Amino acid sequence: MAERPSAAQEALSKVEDQLSCLVCLEPYTNPRLLSCFHVYCQHCLEDIVAHNRQGQLECPKCRRPTPLPPTGVSGLQAAFNIHHLFDIQETLKKVKEPQKLACEKCVKTTRKATSFCRQCTKFICEKCTDMHKEWEEFEGHEVVTIEKVEGDLIRLVSPKKTSPRCPKHDENMKLFCEPCGELICIHCTVQIHKDHKYCVIADTFESHKKEILDSLGPVEKQLEATDTALVNLDGRHAEIVEHGGKIATNIHSKFDEIHQALYAREGELMAELECHTQQHLKSLSAQREEVEILQTQRSSCLHFVRESIRTGSPGDVLKMKQGVVKQVRELVDTFDPNTLEPRETTNTCFVPSAQLVKDCKKFGALCCVNIPQKAIADQKVTAYCRFLSPKNSAPPEAKFISKITDKATKCVVKERGKGEYEISYQPIVGGASELIVRVGGEEVAGSPFPVAVKTPIDKLGTVIKTINDLKRPYGVALNQAGEIIVAEDGAGIVSIFSPTGDKLRTLDTRGTAVGEMRSPRGVAVDGDDNILVVDRYNRRLLKFSHGGDLIAAVGSHGDGPGQFNNPSGVCVNSVNGKVYVVDNGAHCLHIFNSDLTFSSKFGSYGSGNGQFNYPDDVASDRSGCVYVVDYYNSRVQVFTPDGGYLRQFVMRGSGNGELSGPVSICVDSDDLVYVGEYGNDCVSVFTCEGVFLKSFGSRGSGPGQFISPYSIAVDQCGVVYVSDCGNNRVQIFS
Repeated sequence: MAERPSAAQEALSKVEDQLSCLVCLEPYTNPRLLSCFHVYCQHCLEDIVAHNRQGQLECPKCRRPTPLPPTGVSGLQAAFNIHHLFDIQETLKKVKEPQKLACEKCVKTTRKATSFCRQCTKFICEKCTDMHKEWEEFEGHEVVTIEKVEGDLIRLVSPKKTSPRCPKHDENMKLFCEPCGELICIHCTVQIHKDHKYCVIADTFESHKKEILDSLGPVEKQLEATDTALVNLDGRHAEIVEHGGKIATNIHSKFDEIHQALYAREGELMAELECHTQQHLKSLSAQREEVEILQTQRSSCLHFVRESIRTGSPGDVLKMKQGVVKQVRELVDTFDPNTLEPRETTNTCFVPSAQLVKDCKKFGALCCVNIPQKAIADQKVTAYCRFLSPKNSAPPEAKFISKITDKATKCVVKERGKGEYEISYQPIVGGASELIVRVGGEEVAGSPFPVAVKTPIDKLGTVIKTINDLKRPYGVALNQAGEIIVAEDGAGIVSIFSPTGDKLRTLDTRGTAVGEMRSPRGVAVDGDDNILVVDRYNRRLLKFSHGGDLIAAVGSHGDGPGQFNNPSGVCVNSVNGKVYVVDNGAHCLHIFNSDLTFSSKFGSYGSGNGQFNYPDDVASDRSGCVYVVDYYNSRVQVFTPDGGYLRQFVMRGSGNGELSGPVSICVDSDDLVYVGEYGNDCVSVFTCEGVFLKSFGSRGSGPGQFISPYSIAVDQCGVVYVSDCGNNRVQIFS
């Protein structure tokens, strides 16, 4: 078994790996630093510049150009860290055999070295070690044993801290000129750098070091981003390989299917041919029997008559003449020459499908599709479909459909040449949509492709769908599938509709017992797609599964923890997963854990910060901040997830950006705040800081009008769902 290398040998190997130039593969000579932070020998870089037609310097590894200073390659920043590595290399070579190390401080003796001074970068004997400990000259020097040096040499060996010499005055440069960013000597301060601000290097080093390290912050983030990108690229590489394998399997499967269909058809044709041939042969055999009978009859006639004439007497012949002649004539008259012609022919033939052969020659096609997953309403969207074998492909067909209105938008397919097609369309309404792409009547892999169509806030306000015939709809929410959940207070039920507005199912547990509903008001959906319902008159909070099974029910009438006076709105905080319930009658909010155990509550009656005067609804933003509409105070208050007051936006009135009796609130994925106003019968939109953006709606029963907009939900595309309680409907806006 090979002997394991020592720590010094391993360290030496690592250091030597960093000391070879990637161009000449030799140890660095005059190493110079490029702008990309790669290091090469000065002479190697000079060769690169000399062989470049434009006289430019490009990094041999990453191809990034580095501007040359006026003095050429020699004027580039020296890579002083490489010189430090050379020092470490020399020390490592020595420490590989510690038993042979002699003290490097003693001049006239050859005492064995037992320690190493980090500042002197020398191996020293016991006597010199004692001197380091006792002499003031060596105060602050770090002396360690050789064993420790071997274990942690790279950290312990520090670069030689010799001050560089001034090229003009041949003095140590111990000062730093701040305006010029240069090291200078004492003579420079009264000549070239006169009146400049300068300081001792040791005094300013830490602040400049911090500035350098701080500048690395964005680089570290970019490095993290590249690390993530490489992981993603490797993941995508695996996905492409796996996807290619699936496509290959699909190709084999389809061709096997065609082979099987052809083999089956071959069998059918062979069976049909066999049946047809046997029928012909049977008919031919029957005809042969008929002809053989005719032959026998005539052969018998000839034989009988001839033999009778040959062997009979004249009297016998004459006696039979009349009857024989008559029989012969009958035999001749009944003879049909057509009977002798074969009734069956060989005119059967196999007629192959020429079109099928042509189709087989170009059956199937490999295509790549590039479908944007996001779009903006009323703006053109372009997707692409490219065939790898253009000659064997038919043009694609496309259809764009809104999953809310279920209406199709016209798609224009335009050939760009070389098997590439452009599919363009212009979404009319926002919301979840899909693009269906077919080739040769078959949908391509991945079709239908989901497309999220965003509605610009300045164009928001057009009704694209209405769910009618509801009974006092108070609450509205959306689940992950885009289904619309409506709390019908007048019916005592919660109804679930498809994205297109078709009724799917109902949570119908009318009653007053635990788990039953009497007056469902607020409704929300948690991260597991469970449905949370506030039952106002039963003073309860209920949780149902996606399928409608009761999971939990909490609350009763009272003022204690988890008790309600007159609960209304509810929301689930996506950051902490907690459930917030507005208690309108108690002028406060209750906070429940995700399992509906009570956590805390905040708020009291009043008009001060953090107080309420009949709050109605609650929502949360991406950071977990909680927004509450304060009805009689005509304002929106914003709190921390724990209920700490942050800010408010309020402007009582009926103009743009003014609130009158706010009763509902929702915050979308962009942190835009939608407020439904009972007093103004409209929906106003603000930024999360309270800057007014847009309002739509007015009092009435027409499209886009409201009577009591008691609840709002907004999907990822900015489509707004408003429970229009007074009109017994939910209106959907884009």
